[in-house]
Amino acid sequence: MTGSAVRISKIAKGYGASRVLRDIDLAVDAGEFMTIVGPSGCGKSTLLKILAGLDQPDGGSIEIGGESVNQLRPSQRNIAMVFQSYALYPHMRVRDNLAMPLIMADLPFVARMPVIGPLVPGMSAKRRQISSTVRDVSKSLGIEALLERKPSELSGGQRQRVALGRAMVRQPGVFLMDEPLSNLDAALRTQVRTELVQLQKRLNATFLYVTHDQVEAMTMSDRIAVMMDGRIVQVATPAEIYAAPADIRVARFIGSPPINILPANIGEAGIVGLLGESQNLRTALRAGEKAQVGIRPADVTVAAHTRARGASSSHEGRLLHTENLGNEIILHLTLAGDRQVPFTARLPQREWATIQASGGNPNLVQVGLPAERFLVFNAAGRLIPSKGVQVSKRLEAVS
Repeated sequence: MTGSAVRISKIAKGYGASRVLRDIDLAVDAGEFMTIVGPSGCGKSTLLKILAGLDQPDGGSIEIGGESVNQLRPSQRNIAMVFQSYALYPHMRVRDNLAMPLIMADLPFVARMPVIGPLVPGMSAKRRQISSTVRDVSKSLGIEALLERKPSELSGGQRQRVALGRAMVRQPGVFLMDEPLSNLDAALRTQVRTELVQLQKRLNATFLYVTHDQVEAMTMSDRIAVMMDGRIVQVATPAEIYAAPADIRVARFIGSPPINILPANIGEAGIVGLLGESQNLRTALRAGEKAQVGIRPADVTVAAHTRARGASSSHEGRLLHTENLGNEIILHLTLAGDRQVPFTARLPQREWATIQASGGNPNLVQVGLPAERFLVFNAAGRLIPSKGVQVSKRLEAVS
């Protein structure tokens, strides 16, 4: 099986006065695992339905394998779709659920009839081929022992594999997946995520995977397309999306715990001012412009509180509560300053144990904000390039 490339150009869709998709452009390479991620209501499932031919766009074009499919019916588009609800036939065995797409595509109507179908001449070779394909697919998914069961006798993970197998038997050019893991429990989702990635690599298939779960997007994808308000705001690898989000909405959506966003101002020569201090960071913004600075909780440093200020980028943090994740601790704080700023830090459990053992006020810590890890966004929320410089920490430098 070899995947097909997908090209989406200027796809628009609206329902009455509501615009759901706004000039969507997206290019997916053959054999790529592309995840479309975004909050509920951003239009990602609508886009998938348009790709499948289950809904019609108001404008734009779609190419699959280099050919336009705008005028083709769903059955002619060389795609297979896996739904959130699995959509298995409850009265059929697993074997028959897997075989049904091939039966509908390869056998004439008379040959599908339950009584006289097996008697139609010339169909035995096609039936043997269908049985062979079902057997091969079930073996590759590890469900060959389930072929005689009905869906009601299967676990959620087993039903998901059957739904995948039913898509695989057709050997489509593109797999479309609409939140297929959302009905599984947390442990099973982790297992099936791994299996899906391995399957995609083994098949060299093109996957378009829709989810609102950023963990699925970050762990499974070759590239991620982030959708917001009916538009694709960034397409990049998971590492690029995390390290250099092009938009502040992307920065807030990707990452757990969410990124810290702090109000900032710009001083002379583009120097960034934060929490009343100049930072060792310069941008192309003009003096007086408003800006916001983002820093990931994992990039924050935390130390025991001392009366004497430590590093110039260190601030007093008041502890609100903690989340114990076993090997890590999430600290929910407020930063002292002109006003109390909510803030989150993430650090290894052993570091937190050392801080607690150091004595002093248990509700106060020193929070370090390394300027080299800052993401600077302008007033419109766009990421602005920045570079490190040596500056005075005097407040007057950014006033």
